[in-house]
Amino acid sequence: MKNSLTLITGSSKTRQALSSQLTQLLEEYITINSYAIDEGEHKSFKDEIILFSSEAVKAETEKFAQLSAKQIIVGKRTLNHENVDKLLRIEEGTKVLVVNDDFQSTVELIQSLYQLGINHLEYFPFKSDQLYYPDINFSVSPGETHLSPSYIKHVLDIGVRLFDISTILHIVEYFHFNDNIATLISEKYLRNIIELHRELFNADQSVKKVNRHIQSVVNTVDDGILAIDGYKRITVLNDRIIKLFKLIKSNYEGKYIDEIIKEQNIRDFILNGTDESKFFSIDNIDIVIYRTYSHEDDRIVATFKSVNQAFEIEKTAQREFRKQGFYARYDFADIIGEDDAILECKRIASKLAKAEHPILIQGETGTGKELFAHAIHKHSNRKNGPFLAINCSAFTESLLESELFGYEDGTFTGAKKGGKQGLFEIADGGTIFLDEIGDISLNVQSHLLRVLQEQEIRRIGGRKIIPINVRIIAATNKDIHHKISDGSFRSDLYYRLNVLNLIIPPLRLRRTDIPMLVQHFISKSGKGVSIEKEALNELMGLNWLGNIRELKSVIDYMLTVCEGNTISRNDFPHYNYTENREQPKRDSDQFELPTSVLEIEESVTILETIKNCNDLGKAASRDLISNSSEEKGRYLSPQQIRLRLEIMGNKGLITKGRGRAGTKITTIGIDYLHLLKANMKNKSL
Repeated sequence: MKNSLTLITGSSKTRQALSSQLTQLLEEYITINSYAIDEGEHKSFKDEIILFSSEAVKAETEKFAQLSAKQIIVGKRTLNHENVDKLLRIEEGTKVLVVNDDFQSTVELIQSLYQLGINHLEYFPFKSDQLYYPDINFSVSPGETHLSPSYIKHVLDIGVRLFDISTILHIVEYFHFNDNIATLISEKYLRNIIELHRELFNADQSVKKVNRHIQSVVNTVDDGILAIDGYKRITVLNDRIIKLFKLIKSNYEGKYIDEIIKEQNIRDFILNGTDESKFFSIDNIDIVIYRTYSHEDDRIVATFKSVNQAFEIEKTAQREFRKQGFYARYDFADIIGEDDAILECKRIASKLAKAEHPILIQGETGTGKELFAHAIHKHSNRKNGPFLAINCSAFTESLLESELFGYEDGTFTGAKKGGKQGLFEIADGGTIFLDEIGDISLNVQSHLLRVLQEQEIRRIGGRKIIPINVRIIAATNKDIHHKISDGSFRSDLYYRLNVLNLIIPPLRLRRTDIPMLVQHFISKSGKGVSIEKEALNELMGLNWLGNIRELKSVIDYMLTVCEGNTISRNDFPHYNYTENREQPKRDSDQFELPTSVLEIEESVTILETIKNCNDLGKAASRDLISNSSEEKGRYLSPQQIRLRLEIMGNKGLITKGRGRAGTKITTIGIDYLHLLKANMKNKSL
């Protein structure tokens, strides 16, 4: 009859690993039965040997089961040799939390690591009642990674600990196997140990080879390079640094920074500086020192560049912006139209361009909000810096965050190695255009608010605060006031973005521009065709819900299907554009226009004065509106202004704030003003 033993473990994962080890070594001579506590309790266990995976498992089993065995063994366990290479890849001196299901097992694992010579790391035992471990970003665990604190970024599973050679020999001795069998079993076990030592030796040689390679590489760089660990010890130093500080050629690795750099101001900047770069003079040589701190590694890298070299890099960067498309492609001349509404919009936009404040551009879809953003950047003091545009509605929340703010290396699966710069970092010194800002989530809104308030960002998964100098131009076709009311848009973000405001009129309020736009689209197509007057008149009569974008699509269709050299009514798209279509549902449509010319003129004067003030980033007072009405020959007293503002406020055309907040025109009010002015023009014809 074949000998047998019963293995009892705490978890099924441990049972599988230990049972597999025993089977590999002993299956020819012993039948292995195995049980795990988490797979269900048994009332009794009976065998020649009962082998427990730990003292804790033995104590737990004795609470619910009767044990009957000739020999009860609590196995001694050691590191799974197959996973040693994972630990060897962790940088020397790294603080590592060792996690296991009970404290005694954790301590034993740490002892095993030291005994195996894996002593290049600083180990800390996991305790179930301790919630936080400061300055630890790595944890290792023998199959119990679910116990690792959630805030620790790097979690390494080194596999379930296996039984050591003394436990295997204990089993062999109990069953009185002959010397040949005992030797075969020992050789099987020791073969893994020998392989481990070979891996350790090869890894050590590989590390030395890599270090020599790194040193040879940094010595070929024109910049001075200096790397320091968390103990202020030098880990990398190249020949350029030796030459710059007039040092004797030697091995400086492991020495402290104050042994190399005697200048206190330079040491202070490298060790404790908050700026990304700073100018210094070293022996009458002007130098820019760039400082980078890695919180994960607690490591500082300082790069020393000559001032002339730094300026040349800046010029190269600007040329690269243009290559990568990070520049404004449109000017105000590219915005077609001669209607008073669009000319006034361009006039205001050119004034807003000179300021540094954020701008909120509002307008229906297809009105040309992005063109205005490009033109504003081109006429701003940032015109030599990058211009980046992003459609916020085209991304999910997580993707939008990573695009805007970037991410650190290893933040998520599939992340770019080395991390990635976000658009705010790339746009430093320039402008970023955030289209469809009304569609971003509340979470992204809160991050964006911080950018506006502090002019700084933090990459996803990172801790380093990165200062930026970026102007934000945002755009939306949504009713932001309504979104604020329903809680889907933060009012504080709105007021931060809406420092300067630009509202682009829809195409139906500038119909006289349609012939010019049609001719522009035809000319751009390169086709020598004209359009019948009857077809053009019908185009001018439509409401154009999609505005200029829709008009261009229709012209492109007509150019494609027309026969001969003339576009006619027969070339309209199949869906009936010539029927009256509903205008966009605007709240201003519900208000009847005044019948009295005097009343229209008064309303235009009041709304136009408020809008002009708002466009300049100011609020309008009653006195200011009264003075404006007098200048236009239609004097209204402050009391008359107050009564008219009450009526306009009730209609939602304006909002009234207390004190310095003053009066501001709403999106509905802008539409209503355009309707009034169009009505005045029609009456004058």
